[in-house]
Amino acid sequence: METQAVTIQIFGRTLKFNCPVDEVDALTNAAKDLDARLSNLREKSPQIGSEQLIMTAALNISYELTKEKEKSNEFSHRLKMLQQLLDSALNTNN
Repeated sequence: METQAVTIQIFGRTLKFNCPVDEVDALTNAAKDLDARLSNLREKSPQIGSEQLIMTAALNISYELTKEKEKSNEFSHRLKMLQQLLDSALNTNN
């Protein structure tokens, strides 16, 4: 897998990563999103230190991911139930 060196800016810091070529845009977009979240938190709470802002952003992102996983699991469960219902209906008619 071919990688590319990528330089990103987050919260005023320059970071360099090696990233698969086909993931560069996703990494860049993730960095922009994180930077925007941190800037937003800084504006809302200028007295909070950088470490706490980073932890707060990480917790917010983790919470959002957890909620999306729950939605995905619920969707999968409903899809399985629908499949079972269809299978049952098809078997009843045969």
